[in-house]
Amino acid sequence: MLAILTDHFSLTKNPCCLSSSPFMAIVAQLVRAPACGAGGRRFESGLSPHFFLLIFLSFFTFKASGVEPKVFEKLNLSYGEHPRQVLDFVTSDACHSGPVVLFFHGGSWRWGQKDYHREIGKQFAKKGVLFATANYRLYPEVRFPAFPQDVAQAVAWVRKNAVTYGGDGKNLFLMGHSAGAHSASLVALDPSYLAVWKGDPNWIRGVIAMSVPYKFDPKKEFLYRDLFPSQVDHNSTMPAYFAAQKGAPPFFLMHGRFDPLIRYELSEEFSKAMNGSGGFAESKVYASHGHFSLIRRTTSWHVWPKPLLTDVLGFVDRFSSSKDTPASGDESPANPK
Repeated sequence: MLAILTDHFSLTKNPCCLSSSPFMAIVAQLVRAPACGAGGRRFESGLSPHFFLLIFLSFFTFKASGVEPKVFEKLNLSYGEHPRQVLDFVTSDACHSGPVVLFFHGGSWRWGQKDYHREIGKQFAKKGVLFATANYRLYPEVRFPAFPQDVAQAVAWVRKNAVTYGGDGKNLFLMGHSAGAHSASLVALDPSYLAVWKGDPNWIRGVIAMSVPYKFDPKKEFLYRDLFPSQVDHNSTMPAYFAAQKGAPPFFLMHGRFDPLIRYELSEEFSKAMNGSGGFAESKVYASHGHFSLIRRTTSWHVWPKPLLTDVLGFVDRFSSSKDTPASGDESPANPK
């Protein structure tokens, strides 16, 4: 530990230049509102257990001597005809045919915006990973399976067009939070969605799934009774029922221990089922997080030692196509036939 701190606090060529990032993160920790929801779990605390460590670091963190890559954003690119079928790219000077992370927001399939997550995307772009964040159609205008259908359409579009923005579309990872991660997981596990675009789960190098409701009964949930039509086979709507699907890409499951909305045990159960059937799923439960703090853009994604960012980038690096041979398959078509 002493060695780590010594390395972190070593003087640079400009030793008097303090970084403001830790201080801003502390302010964010102080003002963040508690999560609300049901489920019999302790509600998310307003202060992280690492708060006092952040105070300490805020006074002694120095800027690195190197120049960070310049970040660029390309907004509201249409991957479909509907106004909600748009996405943003976050890229940088460091993005040269590298991996691509395509992110889908949460919001109970009713709310949410892609825009909230570009700040996280900047952290990826600075590391050479092209980041895309997408909107999708929402209830009540549409119902299941429109959500994973939009995810599949966005995958096909990004696979084809990522090269324009510094990424390798055949080195694509899906990422999402809550409802968005639910849809992304289904697309990675159920081949029928990408088959519409003449693709399959081999198009996806890996899935980063955050706070996912892997299984629940929509009939018993007031918010979701109409959102998941009764005539749709229940098993086809839940990622847990595809855990044994052969040929599925690897999963990295992220969950807050104090999530009041979705039990973290669901991630652990999904991981065990997937690994037991010959697939790969790594489950990590974050002791100081709940449902919303895991994705909030102003906290630990930006603060040394950046545990969430480090974990995700480690997963991307481990399963990137640069580690073996490029993903198979031809370029995806512009439209399904």
